[in-house]
Formats: sequence, C-alpha cells, structure tokens
Amino acid sequence: MRPDAATTVFIRRILSVAETGKPDWDPGAVYLYADDNRFKPPRKQVTVSIGFTENGNLGRMLEAYLAKGSEHEAKLRPYLRDIGEKGRPSLAGNKVFIGLLKEAGKDPKMRAAQEESFDELYLGPAFAWAERYGFREPLSYLVIADSFLHSGSMLEFLMARFPEKKPIDGGDEKEWIKFYLKVRHEWLRTHSNKILNKTVYRADAYLREASKGNWHLVIDSFVMHGTEVSRTV
Repeated sequence: MRPDAATTVFIRRILSVAETGKPDWDPGAVYLYADDNRFKPPRKQVTVSIGFTENGNLGRMLEAYLAKGSEHEAKLRPYLRDIGEKGRPSLAGNKVFIGLLKEAGKDPKMRAAQEESFDELYLGPAFAWAERYGFREPLSYLVIADSFLHSGSMLEFLMARFPEKKPIDGGDEKEWIKFYLKVRHEWLRTHSNKILNKTVYRADAYLREASKGNWHLVIDSFVMHGTEVSRTV
C-alpha cells in the first residue's frame, strides 16, 4: 500500500535534506560532483537541485520544463542533445549552461517541472517496486525511494548479500529493510569513490528510525544528517 499524500510529501522533504541539506530544495542550485560512474575514474557531471544529473534525469526534467513554455527555451534547448551522451564532453565545465540553469531556477515553472519530474522519475518507480514486492510500511517506501534516487534502483548485488526474503516471498519486511540498510551502509562506507563514503548518513538515519519503531513515519519530525525535517510544511 503506497503512502498517503501527506506522507509522500514528508518522504520528499526527507529525501531533499539527504540530497541538498534542506527540506525544500532550491530549483536553481547546481552542483558539480565527480560521480558519473560510467567513467573510470568517475567524471564530473552537473547535478541540479534534488538530484537531476547529466547521467540520469536532467535531460528529461529540462524537457518537462521547456514544455511549459520557458522564456529560456531558445538558449537551453541546444544543450539537450549533449546531456547524458557518453561520447560527449561533460557540461560541468560549461559556465554558460550552468548560468542558464541557475537563472531558470528562479522561474516558478522550473520548480513545478522539478516536483513533477521527481514524483514521476524517482518516487513513481520506487513506489511501484515496493508494491510489486509486497512492502507496506512508509519507512520501507522511504528507504526504497532513497535507493532509487541515490543509486538509480534497488541494487541487485546488495540484495544478494543477505538471506532474508522479500515480503512477497514470505520474508519479514522490517528485517529485510534493516538487512538492506546494513549492507548498503557498508558498501557506501568502503566504496572506492570517496564522495559515496560521505553519504553513509542516509542509511544511518533510516536504521535509527527503524530501531525506534517509526515504521509508519508518524513522529512529527525526522532527523537527516543533523537537520530536523518537520512533517508539516
């Protein structure tokens, strides 16, 4: 059973803190991280706000934005062919493109496009995966959504590292989630990419809530990486 609308907004706010440090992300924020793992070593790429990356959903989000009738369309559209193409240079060094993204972030249409794209491209697939495998608890949905946002999916090689079955196969949902968080924490902690090493706080936060029994996410606030996220906006 998917979380209700209010809990879904709460999940979005927690994930925003995990990614940006703020419950309400800045639609014009641009980050440059060496985390494009299609390359060895990982190449720098552009990440916008909550986690729209060149090697991810940045292009689809910008298409959604331009479809709303952006005044920046003429300047932004030529860059779309370069986003996500492995053979093309990263846009991380393109100051004009980065400046356009920051300026577009001031447009209310950009915020709307990002929220709609986040729900469609991250929460939608994550929630569908959770439903498919029999998960019911809101905290489970949050953990699964975090994995989709942070890693693009639920990682098969991590799920193969523990014996607990998924709920649909008769396993204990809460035990499965705790196992997944523990192996994910260890993977992040020991990853060769030092940027990922610093993101273990995500698994730590969810394990803490699981230990408190906050599976329904009913507590009025949630602490992610030292930031308190309130359930009400």
